Amino acid sequence: MMSSLLYCRRFLLTSSSSIDSSSISSFLLSGSSRRRTLSSVSDTKTEDAKRKRPPLKSFTVNYLVNSCGLSLESAKSRSKFVKLSSSKRPDSVLALLKTNGFTFEQITRVVNSFPSILIVNPESVLLPKLLFFRSIGLTSSDTAKLISNCPTTLSLSLQNRLIPCYDSLKSILVEKESILKCLRRGYWIFTLDTVKYLSARLSLCRDAGVEDQSIRRLVQNGPLVFFCSERKFNEVLTRVRSFGFDPKKMYFIHAMLVFSHVSESTVERKFELYQQFGWSRGEFVAAFMRFPNCVKISDEKIKGTMEYLVNDAGLKASAVAMQPFVLGLSLEKRIKPRNMVISELLSKGFVKKEDLNYFQILKVKECVFVDKFVLKFQHVSSLQPSL
Repeated sequence: MMSSLLYCRRFLLTSSSSIDSSSISSFLLSGSSRRRTLSSVSDTKTEDAKRKRPPLKSFTVNYLVNSCGLSLESAKSRSKFVKLSSSKRPDSVLALLKTNGFTFEQITRVVNSFPSILIVNPESVLLPKLLFFRSIGLTSSDTAKLISNCPTTLSLSLQNRLIPCYDSLKSILVEKESILKCLRRGYWIFTLDTVKYLSARLSLCRDAGVEDQSIRRLVQNGPLVFFCSERKFNEVLTRVRSFGFDPKKMYFIHAMLVFSHVSESTVERKFELYQQFGWSRGEFVAAFMRFPNCVKISDEKIKGTMEYLVNDAGLKASAVAMQPFVLGLSLEKRIKPRNMVISELLSKGFVKKEDLNYFQILKVKECVFVDKFVLKFQHVSSLQPSL
């Protein structure tokens, strides 16, 4: 309205004295028309700009697909958790990961699990954490594997989680190499409150009579067991103790590792299988205590190995129960070839049965066996060194 009055005033000042009402009306209508035209032009330019600039979600989805390797379906889903307005920041993040040994497949896994990493400051947030992993002895390959398996590790605080976690592991494992073995087996450990877990688990183990050396072995080789839920840990500890394992022996830890993956019903089924070859329950328990992995071996391998040892090699089933480690040896690559060599030596009178310890023969390293039983008799036998 005010602009119309200004137009009217200007018109009156510049026009002659003979002004009628129709002239004023005509002038006002033309001014209004001009304003509508200018407004339409402005609106058109705005719409064009909007059409030229892709929607934020569309840009994010395209970037996730084209630059990060996500499928279209995954990209649409992950775009709910990250909004990209340009490629500058995410390009810097991807470049940092690439220069630190991440493969394209690993980067895809990281972004798919942790899409907001694309908007994190690479220099001030990500780089210090990557440098930390290198400083504790992890190679670039180790670091890439650890993070791609558990991408949220990069979302954790360096000062409040990553460093305290490492220090807590160091307090029990001491040696750097032991810590690295633990981390390689338990890539998710940094996501846990290890200070709390260690305190609780150490108390339970020590109260059960497990020595610190054995505890260190469990943390190093079985972080999945040591850092499992309290209910699961207590269950495994109780089962091992009730089975009769001595907590002061290292096999106590081996049994914990086995029981964490093998149910009671599976143990019972394995006993029934060994029982078919003449083992008593007492012999089964003794074999399990000597070689806990005997209940993790597949049914097919148990049958094949036991049948060969008892029927072909002529061993008693009770003797195998006393030396159950042989059940873990390869039947085709270790047991059969060595048995064939010994059988030929016996048949030709080169060795006497009473002088042989069959289980020791199966146990020694390949080079020792070849030197003692193959090369020694090669000049008078058809045996070949390859055996």
